[in-house]
Amino acid sequence: MQNLMKRYAKILVLATAAVAVVPMTAAAERRAVKQGAKVKVVKQQSHRHAVGHRFRKQDVIVVNDWRTRGLPRPGRNEVYVANGDGIYLAAAATLLVKALID
Repeated sequence: MQNLMKRYAKILVLATAAVAVVPMTAAAERRAVKQGAKVKVVKQQSHRHAVGHRFRKQDVIVVNDWRTRGLPRPGRNEVYVANGDGIYLAAAATLLVKALID
């Protein structure tokens, strides 16, 4: 019984060490954002706003050259907007962020 407890303790210590070694910054730096039927992974630090944020018209620039930037065609009633160094897919009427684009 005592050998079994030592074995479990050793496994617990090794598992804890393995988890500590994995770079948590890479996992925290990225997150999956749903975009229609696709899931796109973006770097979190390049975007200051999250999905659901509402922009003011004065704060954004509409991205009309989405094709040259390699972005898919926005859906009906959707636009790409740029704010700072981030590009967002937003609802055209309300400028509500639907997806974060990398």
